[in-house]
Amino acid sequence: MKHHFTLTFRVNARQRVDVGQVARQMSGSDFHIESAPLNGTEFSVHFEREGSNAMELLEYARDQVTSAVPGAELIEMDMTEEPPMMGAVDDITKLVIQACQVFGDPELAHTWLSQPQSELGGNVPKVMMIDAEGRTVVSRVLTRLQQQS
Repeated sequence: MKHHFTLTFRVNARQRVDVGQVARQMSGSDFHIESAPLNGTEFSVHFEREGSNAMELLEYARDQVTSAVPGAELIEMDMTEEPPMMGAVDDITKLVIQACQVFGDPELAHTWLSQPQSELGGNVPKVMMIDAEGRTVVSRVLTRLQQQS
């Protein structure tokens, strides 16, 4: 069975995380590290691997990150046995639906997705959604907005 994890780690404020360097230190192509941390002390790692014991896989992923980033503390984990939606079109569709749910109106969602947003450093969400890393960042902001409402 293939397991999919998103692990969020925290480091102290003085410790800077170079995600490119971390990515080079981690073995295997089953890790993806968000290149834009949520803030200066948190970063997320996406991991997927085939296996029968989810806890062993989680420990492996956590150990890989903590060896690459000493002092990193696991603060959040999301795990699913279902593969994520495949393909950029499916991911973008999912984000558009999420935006419609957050704003309660397709026109408001379209406006938000089409204009620069301060939560995204002044970037336009639909431009960011071109690549997987941008889609992850947009999704996290939409999730935060949904939790605040």
